[in-house]
Amino acid sequence: MLVKTKGIVIKQTKFSESGAIVKILTREVGVHSFFVRGIRGGKSGKKAALFQPLTILDLVINFSDKKTLHNIKEISVGHAYQSLTTDPVKRTLLFFIDELLHKCLKEETENTELFDWIQNALIWLDLADVGYVNFHLIFMMQLSLFMGFYPKNETNNENFIFDMQEGKFGDNIPFHPHYVKGIIASVIKQLQIAKFEELAAITMSNSVRKNVLDTLIAYYNLHIPSLGEFKSLDVLSVVLE
Repeated sequence: MLVKTKGIVIKQTKFSESGAIVKILTREVGVHSFFVRGIRGGKSGKKAALFQPLTILDLVINFSDKKTLHNIKEISVGHAYQSLTTDPVKRTLLFFIDELLHKCLKEETENTELFDWIQNALIWLDLADVGYVNFHLIFMMQLSLFMGFYPKNETNNENFIFDMQEGKFGDNIPFHPHYVKGIIASVIKQLQIAKFEELAAITMSNSVRKNVLDTLIAYYNLHIPSLGEFKSLDVLSVVLE
């Protein structure tokens, strides 16, 4: 059947000399793979540009829940990025977020709330003038809500710990090593309750930012064991220093 939907490009994998399999998060039918011809090679520039990481698309797809590979009938840009693909910091953040989503989002049915949140977050980053250097941190925290391990708050004290294994902020040091305290726990709790528009008010040193990111990656690995290492992490660390 033909389905009209929005989509966000997650990953492109070479399939032939000129073709590729493109993993796309769609609003109407979830995450699926599509075969695209003429996406590679010398004359593929305009078409290839449509399938760059996290491009927002308007699509008409030929979809069947009995197939694992689908076709795109019509395609156009759903939101033309103004700075996300040209600003060096934003572009680096984009590649990290793309890798994160590729690791977290598997073939699955529709989740319109998740799609709308990701789309709005990307558009916010594209249009933001200031306060976006910590975008990836709040994105990870909010994404954990959709992944099912958003931290619970079980404390009202100023001195608390972030128990990564149990997924909660609490008062007692657990009998396992998967926890942080002090400024790292405090920043993560700030990120939990903040909105993207409030990011400019959350300031931290480069070393704290790196430690917070390392903690969130460790947190994700505890709850998604297949996550593994991030190839984009080294470049991200250099650009954000």
